[in-house]
Amino acid sequence: MTQKLHEGVNKLGLDMSQEQMDALETYIQLVLECNKTYNLIRAATAEEVAVNHVLDSLAAATEIKKLAQKIKSNKDEPLLIADIGSGGGCPGIPLAVFMPEENFVLVERMERRCRFLEDAVTQMKLKNVRVDCTQADAVKSHSIDIEVFRAFHPFDKKIAGLLLDKLKKGGFIACYKARSEKIQAEMETVKSQIPSYQKIPLTVPFLEDHERNLVVIEG
Repeated sequence: MTQKLHEGVNKLGLDMSQEQMDALETYIQLVLECNKTYNLIRAATAEEVAVNHVLDSLAAATEIKKLAQKIKSNKDEPLLIADIGSGGGCPGIPLAVFMPEENFVLVERMERRCRFLEDAVTQMKLKNVRVDCTQADAVKSHSIDIEVFRAFHPFDKKIAGLLLDKLKKGGFIACYKARSEKIQAEMETVKSQIPSYQKIPLTVPFLEDHERNLVVIEG
């Protein structure tokens, strides 16, 4: 059992079943096993995976669930949430565990990472997740309700155009970001495409001294 994972989930106030917690534990062990072969995620211990990646992903879970509920108030069909550039599966896999009622797609271009993601989805028995082993620009236009990502640095005009093209009308982009001054500088460069956005402060358990924000953009 990864103690900090359980403590962190409680600190975030997330209502998760034992089955969900077991799935997250399985994910952590799969990451560590894969890291023996190649560096999937930067972490050497179960606690590092739990805090720096799983809890970091779950720190925005409540806010992302609110976005999903807002979309659902205007339409009566299943949502598709996409983790763009999923890499080792964060934030998509932890969010999918927390939100089993929504459909998730993990978009990743590197085949080795895709094989890991597919194996993780199978071993974790995630019925609401599929892996799309492709470049992000190959994703169908206007097909995604909510796009989440931690991977793109910086958030520039090319990335902004790509993400907006894939988003359904009325959908949301939710970007995990760090310091406010960097966010302001990045968003200034895409002001012509994205004139407004919301910055929501996040608190990651055991990383309280690290500034973390969620940038929300409405499509």
